[in-house]
Amino acid sequence: MKLPGKFRSKLCLLLALATAGISYVTLSSVRVSAEEAAAPAGLTGILPDVVPAGLLQDEFQTLGDSWQVWANETAAEVAKLYEDSSNIAAQRETIAALQKRIHTMDSALADTAYRPIFDALATLRGRLARRVDVASAILDTLEMNPEAAHQARLEELRSQVVNAVDNLDAYLAKIQNGGAWTKYVKAAELRKLTAADGAAEVVNTVHSRLADSNRFTNEEQRKFVNGAQFVRLKDSLGEYLELANATVKPTDTAALRGELKSLVAALEANEEYESLASARDARKAYSKVRELSADGGARIADALSSHYFNYNLRIVASENLLNKVAGYAHKDTGPVDDFILGAKVDGTQWTTGRVGIDLKPNNDLITFYMTFSGHTQTSTQGVTDQATVFTSGYHTFAAQKAINFDGDRFSTAPATIAVNANNTTTGARTTVSGVPILGSIADDYAVGEARNRKARSEAIAADKLERRLLPEFNKGVDDEFGNLSKQLEEKLIPKLHDSDLYPSARSFRSEETSLWASTRLMNEDELAGDTPTFTATSDKGVVIHLHESLLNNSLDRLHLGGQSLTEDELTAKLADSFSSLLGRKVDLSSKKTDGEASDPTKFVFPQEDPLRIRIEDGELTLILRTGLQPEDGDTIPTQIISVPLTFNVVDDGIEIQAGAVGVAPAEAPDNRFAQIARAGVVKSKIEKALPNRKVDRAFKLDRENGGPVTLAITQIKRNAGWLSIVIE
Repeated sequence: MKLPGKFRSKLCLLLALATAGISYVTLSSVRVSAEEAAAPAGLTGILPDVVPAGLLQDEFQTLGDSWQVWANETAAEVAKLYEDSSNIAAQRETIAALQKRIHTMDSALADTAYRPIFDALATLRGRLARRVDVASAILDTLEMNPEAAHQARLEELRSQVVNAVDNLDAYLAKIQNGGAWTKYVKAAELRKLTAADGAAEVVNTVHSRLADSNRFTNEEQRKFVNGAQFVRLKDSLGEYLELANATVKPTDTAALRGELKSLVAALEANEEYESLASARDARKAYSKVRELSADGGARIADALSSHYFNYNLRIVASENLLNKVAGYAHKDTGPVDDFILGAKVDGTQWTTGRVGIDLKPNNDLITFYMTFSGHTQTSTQGVTDQATVFTSGYHTFAAQKAINFDGDRFSTAPATIAVNANNTTTGARTTVSGVPILGSIADDYAVGEARNRKARSEAIAADKLERRLLPEFNKGVDDEFGNLSKQLEEKLIPKLHDSDLYPSARSFRSEETSLWASTRLMNEDELAGDTPTFTATSDKGVVIHLHESLLNNSLDRLHLGGQSLTEDELTAKLADSFSSLLGRKVDLSSKKTDGEASDPTKFVFPQEDPLRIRIEDGELTLILRTGLQPEDGDTIPTQIISVPLTFNVVDDGIEIQAGAVGVAPAEAPDNRFAQIARAGVVKSKIEKALPNRKVDRAFKLDRENGGPVTLAITQIKRNAGWLSIVIE
């Protein structure tokens, strides 16, 4: 059918517009797809596009010939992680392959057959594990569904609420009328809470009750509900409510990727040089990631907690050492003057015992018993009108008193004692002793009567021994640990706070034969320890593991930045800091020969990173950033000076030797030849200031009881960021 001309023209126009629209939609779709295809995938654009220093193929070759094939394969996998722009699935495959490589390294580190390459293996393992764990966390963070992540976080907080309820319930169970408080906080209803409930009415009700302690007119009740267990529940309910009422927002992927890239860049800078700036940048980026990520940064926090926020001081003390330090022999002798079973008893008693420590397992506290065990011997005579009976006693005893330590104070429980008394009648004398026949009959009769009363006399002896020993032991231990708690509370802890050395995280636990204390020195602009890999152990001493972050964070608290100090002034400043912290004078000055004048040259420290310590590949390196200002002449601009130090334990001490001093300018010099001369001056100065020396490895520990104890450093090991010192 032929259409009218006007209609035909309108239809053509509509078809043309439709065609144009289809073309526009098609082209738009193509453009969006192209943009999506051009968008970085997963780790691409976040990780560096080249393999970081320390993980190159040459580094893996240090493991030796037998590891060559494995080393080449591992280096290739590492290169794929950084240099391959494949999709996320391929990146996850690479991460999984590298995780298997790390597992192989862990197995080798635990095998004594590979002890010769332990240092190199531990160093490589640390470098690789840090990167792989962070990369895996980044992928997980980018792929999270906001709603699912929100529900997962809500479930985690719900679990924290239930744990807080359980903790409070256990506390209230020990208190009279505690059940009423259990009902007040609606413990049963809170335990039934589910993440799907969101801001359930019971949560609002209990949180309001705990948040307003002024509702109680009784001061004791107000104080009670402000206790630690109630506060923990209140805080966990507050966090739950805040998240439950929060609006789930879509992730700003572009902004998140930018902050993740900044985080990785800062961590890589920290790997190269532990500067304040790199740590500050990492913490700043991490804070932004927490704001932008669907899980509040929880997945990234897991990786950082293991490798950059971990404990940086770990102490493992054996029960044997604790007994050597705290244990001592006890002896006393005294008269016996008593009235027992109708007889006047006189004589002498000798008590010999030993005070010691018996560790008990506890994953939350350090728990141990102070023990006092031994024996008491007696030689007595019991006099009545009819006879005098001679008795020899040998009584064993074992007392113990439970003690807990939470990091701030010691708490004690009442002591208990078990006594096993044993009396032996050795003879008797009566008024007719010595009379033929009659005397021996009378003596035998008296001995027999005494033996018939043996059980009663032993029970009385046990009771009297308990009454004599237990109160003294109980009070002595209470006084001793009460004084220790007081010293911690009034002296040590305030000093740590004043010096900004109080740990930001702590963990204490005990096992059958050792106790563990782990702490972290880190403020909001710093990084801390890595997952440890140790070989230094001792079943008769204490091992102190110090991470380089602890040493560097401590050095920053000396506030040397921006100061100009002579060598003597610098030494005095260090000595003053140590003396203040330890509570006794520490002298670090070096002896000068007669007539030797102090060097007036001053160290001119920059504002940040004046002193740093690096521990890797079995070597400890002291790094100084300083200029030199001689008394006469031009000031040498800031130089980066590296001094490798070795510590060798020998029979009569510890030899400290400085290796070849390295000097490099902090900034590119204007004149290369002038820099060569400067480097020579600086090197000479540092070599003079850090001569090889030997220090005592043994020291005496004074004690109130038992006399001094001599301890000695027996091992010093350095590897993978850790310095381990064994004292026995």
